[in-house]
Order: sequence, then structure tokens, then C-alpha cells
Amino acid sequence: MEKRGLLHVVLSVVFLLAFTLPGNAEENAHYKLPSPEASFVDPAEMPKLLAPKLLPNRHGIERGITEGFMIRQSSIEDGKIKIPPGGLIYFTFGGEGFSNLNGEPLIIAGKEAIWLGKMEAMAIKKDFIVSQGKRPVPLCEEGTIALANSFSMEGFLNVKSAAFQFVFANGYRTWDLSTVIPSGYARSRNAIAYGYLQGEGMITPPPLQFFGDPFDASATFFVVVDSLTPQGIKIKEAGALDMIWFKISYDKPIVVNDVAAGQTLQAGKYRVKVLSVDPELGTVGINLLDSRGNVLAEKTLGPLTLDIYRDQKHILEHSTIIRPTLSLDYENIRVQINTKFDMPFGPGPMRLMNEAGDFVPVSQMNEVSSFYGGKVDLLIYEDVRKMELRNPWSEDTRFILQTAYI
Repeated sequence: MEKRGLLHVVLSVVFLLAFTLPGNAEENAHYKLPSPEASFVDPAEMPKLLAPKLLPNRHGIERGITEGFMIRQSSIEDGKIKIPPGGLIYFTFGGEGFSNLNGEPLIIAGKEAIWLGKMEAMAIKKDFIVSQGKRPVPLCEEGTIALANSFSMEGFLNVKSAAFQFVFANGYRTWDLSTVIPSGYARSRNAIAYGYLQGEGMITPPPLQFFGDPFDASATFFVVVDSLTPQGIKIKEAGALDMIWFKISYDKPIVVNDVAAGQTLQAGKYRVKVLSVDPELGTVGINLLDSRGNVLAEKTLGPLTLDIYRDQKHILEHSTIIRPTLSLDYENIRVQINTKFDMPFGPGPMRLMNEAGDFVPVSQMNEVSSFYGGKVDLLIYEDVRKMELRNPWSEDTRFILQTAYI
């Protein structure tokens, strides 16, 4: 089989890891789905490869992980199967949708890994035309989330209407919008406001969203329509969530409990000196040193307090301001406060780990278990890898990583 296209790895409710050979917009399979008549192979028929797995996060809570493959837009020429760039997809759904802080498990092309976080962006495009039945228009570079016109009509009394869908590079369509188009531009019903962003392109970190707070931008999107033209719908401004990079580690962290001020810890070729520990404020001051004792980086980690855990308006797990304060990242090293919480995937109270190692509702806690006894529990990752989306995959540069679903 001649392979002109390679893999899209689909990673969780967070996104798709897409492995794709380069190709121009007309040649690749981006934004297209397989044929409805395509063959389906039940994962049970390939148990060694596709059988669902259960892997624990750092606190022993198991997450289900599933994998799969998809071929789309292939053809037969001269007796050979040809797969276009982006036509072969490997996807995996793991624990990365639960937390960026608790060492959630995932699998990337057969290798177990630990999810360490992501950098989201708002993909913004202005002044363009999207036409019904035509290829979706990427909001930024090729492979970013795109906008499609799924329906448009000029009806009675000169009332014009249109419907849109946002489309991921793997062909998945989501976030339907419908709007009435007046003579001048106007917002769709889901729009925030025209002029929401001053610039265009990948805006990162995402600006404040609906809440007026620094939440993750998950499922944030808008369309500002200008007019209905013979060529299609003229868009004044459109935006949707995408991603710049994510971080993982293939190695488990070093867990160092009961660390007191003044201690020095080994971190690969570096050392971590703990300058201060303040359980009341929920902070720990650290320096990262080289082998000669020179200071390479310094940071006060935290605060991490019960009030922060309790605050439902600034939920720890979804705050783009609080999360980065809990770790120091330098090259391939991460030093992090050992967070000990279980965020429910859906309704329900956050649970914290108590001194006995059991998860209980936050209302039953009197202090943060990461700071028991006036000391602090830390994590050290020695092999942090930053995966840039829409760039060659470092482990096989024939592939690129591609957003799929957020």
C-alpha cells in the first residue's frame, strides 16, 4: 500500500493528536469524514491493539482509555490504495479531560504517558466568505478549527438566514449556530460582541471569556455575520477555541513528601532548594540550581489553600491563572506542589485527600493535605515534553500533531 498520508492521533475530549504528512488544502483530507458506507471493525476483533484499558492517575483513580484507527478519503489507483495527507488517523481518549494537575494517564501511539497541561488559544479570523457546500474555512493556519456554512436562505419579506458549524481537522462537526442576516452585519445569537478581539490569528492565552474570569476557553465560539452575498456568507469576525501545545511525561514523577524549608532535592542534573514553606498561605519558595549551585530559576509556588479549593467561581482546575502558579517549569524539568484533589467529571463536589489518604468532600477538610505538619509535598518530573500542535512530531517527523476535539 502506498502511503502518502499519515496519522491523526485523537486525544480525548481535549483534542486529537493528528499525525499528517504535509499537503496543500486541496490535496489533504482535513475537515472531511469517512464515507458513510465505510467498513467498521469492532475493537473487540482487535483486542491486543484496541481493547479498552484502565490506567490510574497519580492518586490511584482509574481512567478508561480507548484507541482506534480511521482511514478517510482513500482511493485505488493502478491497483494500489492511496491515502491522502491526513487520511490515516489514530485516536486515543484518556484521562486528560479530568485534570492538568493530578498526573492523568493517556496513551500516545502505544506508549503510556502522563498529561501535564496545555496552552489554549482563541483562533480568530476576520473579513472572509464561507460558502455552502464548499470546503470549511480554517480560522488560522491549515489544520486549525474551521467554519462551514451548512445552510443559507433568502426567504419571505427579504429575511435572510444562515446556519454554521465549526469543523475540526478530523472532520468532526460541532457547535451549531444559526442567525438572521440583516442588511448590515450583526451578531449571531451565540456571539459575544463585535470587536471582541482587536487582532486575529491564534490569541493566547485566551482572553477573559463569558464568566469575566480566567477560565479555560472550552467550547467558546462566536460568529459575527456581515451579509449574504452571491459568493456566500460574508463573515465580519469568527472565533473558536483551539490549542497551541500540550505537555506530557513518559516517566512517573519523583514524589517527595514532608519537605521542610532548607532542604535540597535532586532533579535530574539539577537541584531544587526549598527556601520557605508557609502552610497558612499555601506557598513554597524554591530555587532551581545547576550542578555548581548557580540559580537558574526561582519561584514561589502557590498559593494553594482550602479557600481556593472551595471557590466555585474560580475553580482551580479550570483557572488559567491559578494552575501555572503551582509549578515551576524549566527546560524538561517540572517542580510542582503535589495537588491532592479529585475533580468530578460532571456535577458533584470536589473531593480532597485527607491525612489518611482518603478522598472526602472539601467541606470536611480543615487544612490542605499538601502542607500537613508545616511541611510540603512536592513532585519532580525529569522528562517533560512539550508537543507543538500542527508541527512535526518529535518522535517521528513524518507526522504532525493536530487538534481534534476540545
